[in-house]
Amino acid sequence: MTFFNENSNKNKSNKLVKKNTIPGMAALITMSVLSMSAIAKSTPELDAALDKLMPGTVPTSIEETLMPGIYEVSFGSTIFYFNKDASMLFRGDMIDVKTRTNLTEKKRGEARGKLLNSMDESQMIVYPAKDEKAKVTVFTDIDCPYCVKLHREMSDYNAEGITIRYMAYPRSGIGTRSYNKAVSVWCSDDPAKAMGDAKEGNSLPEKSCDNPVAQQFQLGQALGVQGTPAMFLEDGTSLPGYVPAKRLSAAISTKE
Repeated sequence: MTFFNENSNKNKSNKLVKKNTIPGMAALITMSVLSMSAIAKSTPELDAALDKLMPGTVPTSIEETLMPGIYEVSFGSTIFYFNKDASMLFRGDMIDVKTRTNLTEKKRGEARGKLLNSMDESQMIVYPAKDEKAKVTVFTDIDCPYCVKLHREMSDYNAEGITIRYMAYPRSGIGTRSYNKAVSVWCSDDPAKAMGDAKEGNSLPEKSCDNPVAQQFQLGQALGVQGTPAMFLEDGTSLPGYVPAKRLSAAISTKE
């Protein structure tokens, strides 16, 4: 398995965060550092204002919304709204009242799906379905009870044609005991087996290697993961928490 070097990515992220002037922007920068290619379609006024307001960051896109004079500035799946000269901003969801469509969440989902689908599957721990109809990416913690429950039902998900792709999200953070367990799993000779053993509470040999655990944790934060398990469908739809196999299959079917 080939992994990113967690230290190089962490150092780049920290260097950029120091330039930031808006609280909570670290996740946005993490996302652009990880894999989103940032291409902005800007206006001169916004370009100049954002350069002063958010130095060192490049938006994924800037678009005028259906609300005159309000611009949507996207950093991956994190979205701000500005007026023309960036003297005012707000965060929240823009709803099309006529169609009852959450335009902001739709844009977030598109960004999440693009990002997750661009990630190298060889860095994940994958449990493939024989007759695959969908892939679901799950941010998992070794010790969380509902993550254990989900893992024990892996055959049910696979029977529904759902391939489960695990990414690491040690809830206690980087450098903690949970984080070290995840590193040992990802660095084992058989990560899929090691994951099952770890989730059953079995002791694993401590191992280290170039691994994606820190990067995946940061990615989860950038995607808004607040607890585990956190599921993402291929179109970027977020399903927080444990979802049984039958219900997950039904949710996927509604997207087809």
